[in-house]
Formats: sequence, C-alpha cells, structure tokens
Amino acid sequence: MPIVQVGPTQYFADLRLRQFRDVESPHDYVDFDSEQGQQMCEQTGVVVCRECRMTAIVSTALKRDELRCMNCLALIVPRVRL
Repeated sequence: MPIVQVGPTQYFADLRLRQFRDVESPHDYVDFDSEQGQQMCEQTGVVVCRECRMTAIVSTALKRDELRCMNCLALIVPRVRL
C-alpha cells in the first residue's frame, strides 16, 4: 500500500473506504474528498472515477487526461483546484 508522509504522520491509502489511515493509529483518517485528502491523492497517485466512484492507484508519470476507469470506462479527469 502506498504511504504518504504529512508532517510527522504516515498514512496508508485505504481504497475500499476512500481514506488515508494513520499507520500508527488506523482509527485516525483523512477522507479522499477532503481538501487535505485531495492533496494526498495527488502525492500518491490515487484517482477516483467521478462516474462510478471506483478508486485506483496509478503512476504519477502517466498522462491522467487519457486515463479511463476500468469499471465503467469513463474518462478520469484530474481534479481542478479552485
């Protein structure tokens, strides 16, 4: 599982629950949809399909504007920051 470091805390990506969970205390988590969660998704390569909500981890080196969901085949569009 991918690990992301935020300050002194390490989190792993729980794709089923769509959360980053604290490695030391798994009851502490950050939802993928939160502002902090979106930043962590970008760091780890986690993408969420907007159509069917399937989650996957893809290389950050890939062109994300060309990705399609493996479940529903919808284009996976990167999140746009406001």
